[in-house]
Amino acid sequence: MFISQEIDDLLSVYSINPFGDKKDKRINLWLDLLDSLPLLQSSAIDLVNEVGVDDHSQDIDQIEGILLQFLPWRKGPFRINQLLVDSEWNSDMKWKRFQSLGIDLAGKSILDVGSGNGYYAFRMLGMGANQVLCLEPNLMHLSQFLAINKLIGPLQIKMIPERLEDSGIKETKFDCIFSMGLLYHQRNPKEHLKILKEFLKPNGQIIIETIVAPEEYDFALEPSDRYASMPNVHFVHSDKGCKAIFDELGLSLVMETESILTNHLEQRKTRWMPFKSFEAALKPDDPSLTIEGYPAPSRKFYLLEISS
Repeated sequence: MFISQEIDDLLSVYSINPFGDKKDKRINLWLDLLDSLPLLQSSAIDLVNEVGVDDHSQDIDQIEGILLQFLPWRKGPFRINQLLVDSEWNSDMKWKRFQSLGIDLAGKSILDVGSGNGYYAFRMLGMGANQVLCLEPNLMHLSQFLAINKLIGPLQIKMIPERLEDSGIKETKFDCIFSMGLLYHQRNPKEHLKILKEFLKPNGQIIIETIVAPEEYDFALEPSDRYASMPNVHFVHSDKGCKAIFDELGLSLVMETESILTNHLEQRKTRWMPFKSFEAALKPDDPSLTIEGYPAPSRKFYLLEISS
């Protein structure tokens, strides 16, 4: 059983077609590409220091040609033999900041909301997590996850192509819930956190990673249109604003990291994501400001538990 009978039932919809009844003109192409990916044999897998796999029996040029057809790769990197899928985000930097919190994931059931292509879920398994359920409505990200999961080998990660509120999960509780890079995209951030709390086991933990605005914005920065070239950014809460919502919902702040400015080492254009990236998000003559004139993105982690 994967986490619970309810989750097993939800996953059964995707047992034949991992995209379910979703509509996208690229789905048939993705399915053909996934079918053409080789199964690696006798592979050495590293999920502790990276998301990497070694199997020198395969034609790496063939694998590279297939994976390049899943562009753009936002999260990573992933390594298959000597091939490096050098994604837009060097996600290992964020993962190291998470690890500084010292959270024990061993044996835990985890819900990763807005998981992207599953990079962090693989790293969670590397820290001993038991099973990880990913929710990701972007079908491109799902296709990338399916490709990497096939190359590395079927692991204890599953992905449902739905948003949290449309996932169908009603009764299942999780040991840990991750919401990274989502809070500022929510029209109702408080409701997002409230739903996360409802899915948490007693003594469970919620891990929030988000952009935080300077204290001069009091509760939150509210962009008039875009923030750092990103659409659908509704609120960028200050540290004070985040903590006020946590308190209001009965969530105790157990630990937090320092705020770290995003830089060109962590997010940039690459061969695997050849479109505009972080360099287009900041003012060319003043990188302390976004292209819209707001303070440049600074991110931090919060570790939350239900108040006793």
